[in-house]
Amino acid sequence: MKPLKAILCGMIFTPTEEIKNGAILIDGARIAKVGTRDEVKLPAGTTVVDNQDRIVVPGFIDMHIHGAAGHDLMEASPEALAAVGTYLARHGTTSYLATTVTATLERTLHAARAIGEMIRASQTSHGAADKFAGAHPVGIHFEGPFINVKKRGAHPVSQIQKPSVETLSRMLDAAGGAARVLSLAPEMEGALAVLEYARGRGLRVGIGHSNATAEEAERAIAAGATIAIHFYNAMRPFLHRDPGIIGAVLTDDRVSAELICDGVHVESTAIRLLVKSKGLERIVLVSDSSSGAGMPDGNYRLGNFTVHVAGGVCRTVEGNLAGSTITLDAAVRNLAQFTGFSYQTCLRCATLNPARLLGLEKQKGVIASGADADLAILDRNYYVTQTYVRGRPVL
Repeated sequence: MKPLKAILCGMIFTPTEEIKNGAILIDGARIAKVGTRDEVKLPAGTTVVDNQDRIVVPGFIDMHIHGAAGHDLMEASPEALAAVGTYLARHGTTSYLATTVTATLERTLHAARAIGEMIRASQTSHGAADKFAGAHPVGIHFEGPFINVKKRGAHPVSQIQKPSVETLSRMLDAAGGAARVLSLAPEMEGALAVLEYARGRGLRVGIGHSNATAEEAERAIAAGATIAIHFYNAMRPFLHRDPGIIGAVLTDDRVSAELICDGVHVESTAIRLLVKSKGLERIVLVSDSSSGAGMPDGNYRLGNFTVHVAGGVCRTVEGNLAGSTITLDAAVRNLAQFTGFSYQTCLRCATLNPARLLGLEKQKGVIASGADADLAILDRNYYVTQTYVRGRPVL
């Protein structure tokens, strides 16, 4: 039996409530009790970690990330996942979806198979939760290959495929139950059949890299699409007589919007419009970061092609944006700055909101009894000073 641990702090953001002079009692990998210091009684022998001048928040969840720290997740190696997980944990992210980029089917299947095996091992084997010292992959996000060439962004033209149930079936079988999200251009021939099949296999489907009209986007939402992938980016622009995906998403409460909040991918006025239309409860902050995140300027890999980072901005050789280099701790701070909402109000966009979209809200994205002890410790300026993943300190 592992000894109990208690974290004392000046403030807890759960994230839906504030608890001053808080205490979190941790039993192994889970939270046993949370409340004020007077409410949480500490059993004899409890190890106490006093962070009285700090704020404790749920660990961040990144639903869309391709790599970091010089490693691309499609390397699908223990070394790549360890490096990415360690880097993310330094910035308070405790869970993420390993995201693919359009590549040959063989490479995609290999990545899905290898990552799926590592995810299952970390979740089912005795003691294997310790396999990843940093943030844990909790699933796979297939971004491509069923996208529109006209809105491909950084995805290579040669590997984009027509939506196919047979191809998706092979991808999901390779992932072995680890797949959680599929990005899809719903206007493509066969896309709605793929959407229906994906939903039947338990995936959340996102509209992304798409030139869909408003009507085509609305049909996809009616069929079960629940996410707009990196909203505003790589999608049909909004016009007053052709509102496209943007108009459909801004006016439909059934769909949430991913947001890369780095000030490069989306301008602050557009972010405020999104927040006013959707409300913070339907916005999910994502990094969409590549292997160049956390690295000096230079050339890095994204799937099977090269991208260049200059001044923290990642682009293809053609000049297209190729993901970002931001982390979610910075994204939450930016969202608060751009919108004028409090940090605590914006926090749900990187914690509870992605957890709910993934069906993990009882386990992740919250500080509550029975949830995983995934926690980020922040200073008064909301910078990460310590991270706990399933009860273990990782910094």
